[in-house]
Amino acid sequence: MRSLRPALMTALVVGAFACGGGGGGGNGSTAGASGAVAGSSAAGRGGAAGSSAATGVGGAAGSGMAGTIGGAAGAAGTGGGAAGAGGGGTAGPDGGVADTDGGAVGGAGGASKCGSAKYLLCEGFEGTAVGAIPSGWTRETDGDASLVAVDDKQAARGGHALKTSAIPSGSRMIALPAAAFGAAFWGRVFYKVQLPVPTTSTYVHSALVGFIAQDPLGGGTEAVRVVDTVQAPNGKHQFLFDVDVFALAGDEVAAGSSYDFTYDGAWHCAEWHIDGTNQSYHFYFDGKEITEIAKMNGAGNYAGTRIPSKFDRLEVGWFNFQAAPPGFVAWIDEIAIDTARIGCGG
Repeated sequence: MRSLRPALMTALVVGAFACGGGGGGGNGSTAGASGAVAGSSAAGRGGAAGSSAATGVGGAAGSGMAGTIGGAAGAAGTGGGAAGAGGGGTAGPDGGVADTDGGAVGGAGGASKCGSAKYLLCEGFEGTAVGAIPSGWTRETDGDASLVAVDDKQAARGGHALKTSAIPSGSRMIALPAAAFGAAFWGRVFYKVQLPVPTTSTYVHSALVGFIAQDPLGGGTEAVRVVDTVQAPNGKHQFLFDVDVFALAGDEVAAGSSYDFTYDGAWHCAEWHIDGTNQSYHFYFDGKEITEIAKMNGAGNYAGTRIPSKFDRLEVGWFNFQAAPPGFVAWIDEIAIDTARIGCGG
């Protein structure tokens, strides 16, 4: 079951995103949209430009942007020779790889931090062969299973990341049982979207990280999307908190930020905290909270949240619900979950 697919939405207003009902279709149908208004809040990514200190194997040193993920630009990686953004100091030999469109990219830099068992979950994909997925996870794809697989051409840390390949719409995700995470936890993930990004004349909703659970109000299975975006026709996107009760068409609970963000070909850090006991949710982009989509209802108040007390399944990757040919290509790395905040440096 490709369970991150949303129900048909009617007159759902998400921040500046108004979504109308769409026709049925095999890849989640198409949703109409109108009334998008650009927001005024700043993206807050910041950071000064840096330059790489050395060349990697097979490429010349390039320049990189050091955002709030950390520090000055790191040294070039062995995989592609371009500089990566540093992670609080000089990156190690795995600190950056060349982007396919020629730009310099990088993540937090250095070796993977998922080698120890200090978190409830930390998956850096380092021990998984290229073309495979980690043990214990299952694929959820619309089409060929190879649409989501471990890749060694890009990585936020170490030498491997999960790549989601291009299709116009549908799922390129992997899933893992999530009951052990409990009712409240922190999460962190690095992601990168390849340029050029497809744009369309409509709005494109894309989920990166979500959970499958049972609606606490008895509505059946629901998707709780914690790293979620909607891209406008101008290429800007918002972040979204979205709870979709599948059986209740039009009963989707969501809150959207302003359209202040852009897929820029660089690695970024997304964090969240979710608490089903207290009906709260917080989201952070490159270390800064996006307060527009925060939820702080308190125990027993499900209005605008419907957060469950336990989660059945974690789903990670890329699922765009409206067609955006030829499709998004993205990488996911170092997804971690724990009871305390992990942060972008953890």
